[in-house]
Amino acid sequence: MVYATRKFTFSAGHRYGRPEWSAEENARVFGSLTVPHGHNYTLEVTIRGEIDQRTGMVMDLAELKRVVGDAVVSRFDHADLNQDPLFPPGTIPTTENLVRVIWDLRPVQEVPGLLFGRQGGRAAASLRRSFKRCEGQPGHDTRRIWVDFAAAD
Repeated sequence: MVYATRKFTFSAGHRYGRPEWSAEENARVFGSLTVPHGHNYTLEVTIRGEIDQRTGMVMDLAELKRVVGDAVVSRFDHADLNQDPLFPPGTIPTTENLVRVIWDLRPVQEVPGLLFGRQGGRAAASLRRSFKRCEGQPGHDTRRIWVDFAAAD
């Protein structure tokens, strides 16, 4: 069994907030995330399988690049996630919810041997988010999200 991981990057913006809450409640819960801001995301997609004796590959990685590029990168790069219809009404486009939305995309699910990252022996999705602080202060905020879909479903 062979594993291969490919990284994809895109940038997208969003804001956190619940319309039924007051501005004060949103600010208390979400802090500075209530204003529009953006992140640079790194999506790691892992496939597994046996090496094809004719091609020497588990999968044509150019095809993986095309599928993920078409389904994920072209859709979300420089997008306002709050406006994307893939997020059900009332869903805040957190990194965790973005992972679930990407996982649910049909072209992505049809990739043979797809694991979407690997953590502790479980199938998982991996999405890393980073951004420069909006206030102009130096530094980065980086989060890596692993979602175990067997446990989440």
